[in-house]
Amino acid sequence: MNKEERRAVKRTRLERFKKGKFYRILYEKGVLYFLLSFLIPFSIMLYAFGVYGVHPFGDRQILVVDLWHQYYPFFRVVREKLVNGGSFLYSWENGLGTNFLSLISYYAASPLNWLSVFFDADHVRDALMFILCTKIGFAGAFFSTFLRYTFKRRDFSICMFSVMYALSSYTLGYYWNVMWFDTIALFPLAMMGIVALCREGKWKVFTFTLALSLTANYYVGYFTCIFSIFMFAAASIIECKGVKDWLRKLFLMIRSSILGIGLGGFILLPAYYGLQLTYSVNNNMPKEISYYEDWKKIFANLLSYDAPTKVDGLPNFACGMLAVLLFGVFIVSFGIKIREKIAALSMLAIIAVSCNMNILNYIWHGFHFTNQIPYRFAFIFSFVLAAAAFRAYDILLSRGIKVYQIVFMLACPAAVLVLNRMSKGADYQFEGAVKSSAIIAGAFWLIFIAAKIFPFKTQKKRNVLMTLALSAAMFSEFISNAQMGVKTVDTTGYLDYPSSSAEVSQLLDYERKNDKDKFYRTEMTQTYTLNDSALYGYYGLSQFSSAANVSVTTMCKRLGLYASEAGNRFYYRTSTPVVNSLLGIKYIIKKGGELNSEAWVLENVSTADQSNLYKNRYPLSLGFMVKENILKMEDNGGANPFEYQNNLIRRATGVEDKLFVPQPVSLADYDGLDVTKNGYGNYTFQNDTEEPTGSATYSFDCVDGSYLYGYANGTGGTCDSLEIKCDDDLIDSGKLIESYPIVFPMGNGQEGSKSTVKITSSEKHKSGNFKLMVYALSEDTFRKAYSALADEQLEIKEFTDTKIRGSIKAEEDGIMFLSIPYEKGWSVYIDGEKAETFKLLQAMTGVRVSKGSHDISIKYTPEGFVLGVALTFISLLLILLIIAVERRYKLRRRRRLMYAMSRHDNDDIPMPQHFNSKAEIYDQVSEALSFEDFGRVEDTEVILYDGSDPDKKEADDAQS
Repeated sequence: MNKEERRAVKRTRLERFKKGKFYRILYEKGVLYFLLSFLIPFSIMLYAFGVYGVHPFGDRQILVVDLWHQYYPFFRVVREKLVNGGSFLYSWENGLGTNFLSLISYYAASPLNWLSVFFDADHVRDALMFILCTKIGFAGAFFSTFLRYTFKRRDFSICMFSVMYALSSYTLGYYWNVMWFDTIALFPLAMMGIVALCREGKWKVFTFTLALSLTANYYVGYFTCIFSIFMFAAASIIECKGVKDWLRKLFLMIRSSILGIGLGGFILLPAYYGLQLTYSVNNNMPKEISYYEDWKKIFANLLSYDAPTKVDGLPNFACGMLAVLLFGVFIVSFGIKIREKIAALSMLAIIAVSCNMNILNYIWHGFHFTNQIPYRFAFIFSFVLAAAAFRAYDILLSRGIKVYQIVFMLACPAAVLVLNRMSKGADYQFEGAVKSSAIIAGAFWLIFIAAKIFPFKTQKKRNVLMTLALSAAMFSEFISNAQMGVKTVDTTGYLDYPSSSAEVSQLLDYERKNDKDKFYRTEMTQTYTLNDSALYGYYGLSQFSSAANVSVTTMCKRLGLYASEAGNRFYYRTSTPVVNSLLGIKYIIKKGGELNSEAWVLENVSTADQSNLYKNRYPLSLGFMVKENILKMEDNGGANPFEYQNNLIRRATGVEDKLFVPQPVSLADYDGLDVTKNGYGNYTFQNDTEEPTGSATYSFDCVDGSYLYGYANGTGGTCDSLEIKCDDDLIDSGKLIESYPIVFPMGNGQEGSKSTVKITSSEKHKSGNFKLMVYALSEDTFRKAYSALADEQLEIKEFTDTKIRGSIKAEEDGIMFLSIPYEKGWSVYIDGEKAETFKLLQAMTGVRVSKGSHDISIKYTPEGFVLGVALTFISLLLILLIIAVERRYKLRRRRRLMYAMSRHDNDDIPMPQHFNSKAEIYDQVSEALSFEDFGRVEDTEVILYDGSDPDKKEADDAQS
């Protein structure tokens, strides 16, 4: 077989391949470009993690900031429930118990989290990293889908531009907020749905994508909802044909939005009610307009190779220098309609102004000002900019490169460089990101010049080679940017997270094997994350999340625990036996040593290496009887937790003796501080020395039959460190009051011993105030109060996440105190009859119980869940009904058209002059019916190209 014959065979095979189904799926349907658009950003991000040694490529991990404290611990709980079973409605592993559906609606509702079940318990963090890369890959894939549909192009160029969106500076700076990126990935698909709705009346893509976006993360889904308004306005101006068509598309848009939101009702409604219990509901709209940043700096931040904003800083707008370069082409090209340009410029302006203006920023962020991580909707700017750049590139590919376009390519990069020079002033230097961005922009520009002047044989070859050259340059740019992003966000050690994991697991296993109680709580004497109970997997008190119940936070502050309403957190470190008993804390874990205090209430029951497990000798069940007088508890604002606990125990038990008695200072010693006492426990200090810090040491005499507890507060951060000793034993030390006040034990000392507290001023403050109060807890009074509560406890016989069954014997009419945060979702049944629940201590759940023995059943269903599920099913049924009606309408339309075709020879039925044959009519009718927009076929009139309008032919060819 000679060369010509072999070539003929190859051509035959190629033609046969092009006619096959696989070719149509791979190329004509765009599957190949979808896969490449997924794999390229996925691989680049994975490579960047590998360069910095992220496990399994090294001994580092991506857990930083809130991903360390919040997102991973909650992700671990989700995996635990998937693997071992458990309800997604409620979790006892943090916050004394929390509405888990509401919690994960923001933190962990991603469908991709289900992939974690394929990883073992030792590689859950690896699962999180791979899931994050998958989300970034889908961001590229769905952006390519948007470009392919919107601009009707099927070639490798859509893969190149997809990387711009998937690996924008927003992604590289904020990727540690892993829970946002499902909805960020779905965002282009939602916008494509709007284009399809306006262009063809196709509404399903937008409806289902909106539902999935809101379900995966309602917070970023809210951004999608807001921008959908602007996207619809732009798409309708470009795509709609007349007022009647616009009104019809507006109806479809409203209907689709309602149905999409309704589909997510099962999680959105419980999330809404859950948010009503948080601190964020107290925000107020600003009354005056103000701006945050210098406009020059905002747009100068479009540079590439620059460190993105990680926690605080400018909006992350950048998506590569090619996008900046082509934006000038987008503005000046004659092939792009004026309304397209106005739409894109308007949307970019809306996002930019919203980032910088306080009122718009407040509205975008859900009528709330963020605590760090600003401008969380800035990814939309990159989306619009990358789409506009692709539109410009599409014009260059289809119509060729014009000289004026090459000239104007330099306008936007030059503007960005000039803005950098202006914003930095005397500090400006042509190096680093500025220099690298100028070089890569120049490289892109030279590629366009080469494509213009080089004599390619065909336009197709020119386009292919130009795209490949640009892709190579751009991929190298984004590989560098991805590495810069990982370097900026930083990594942490893989091997030491979580701290003492094996020892803690061993101690928790000891609890489960040796304690037959159905329910008890555990806590730790030091914090590793602010959600240790979720991280290590035990029923605990600590919680740091946007879904934190603010009433519980306030109660914890009153009791002397670490707590901050504005900080959305309350967590355990040390406390009093009173608090441990009331909140059902039965076990205490001390990592890295033994406790030197509270031996009278805590028994060391197990040791694992350097960690120790202590059992509370005075635990209380999840429920116990208290006196009616507890309803008269007053809120003292947390000013004195000891007096609050005195009042609480007196009203709950009827024991009139004081639990805590204030103790005088026996000796005060000052080093470098001039201190003035302003009443019991309140001090003012002045540091007039050259030393950065000073200290005050207070000694207290121990008392037989009592144990000392202190409460300290460095008001406004003026003091941070404490050192607590009992004789020569160090009880605790460190920056215990750096952020919040706290109650702490002061040792096991009795009469003849001394306990001391050394409080050190902060380096940042030369003067200020601090508080130090010390009380003695009477052991006899505590035992008496405990006996009064322990005699009437709830005996738990069955316990699950959402259902508790047991019995209680009340000696007299009273109130059952449940150490469960109060929510309307909890229902209590006494002997089968539903009882009214109410708040105790403004935070816990209470229910009246009459004298005698009673069967108790406690059930939980999140508030709004039943209605939300109903909304989801109703929305789904409506969608199915609409689809059925549309299909019936389509069938009737087809029959009407076929009937008209069968009678086209009848003079009584006039046909358009441009119909030449029955076959031609049938082909056009079939093509029209392949679209879901049945309204575009008006009765039997179908327009074909008749050769009179070249522009229409070009448009028809493009659409084809």
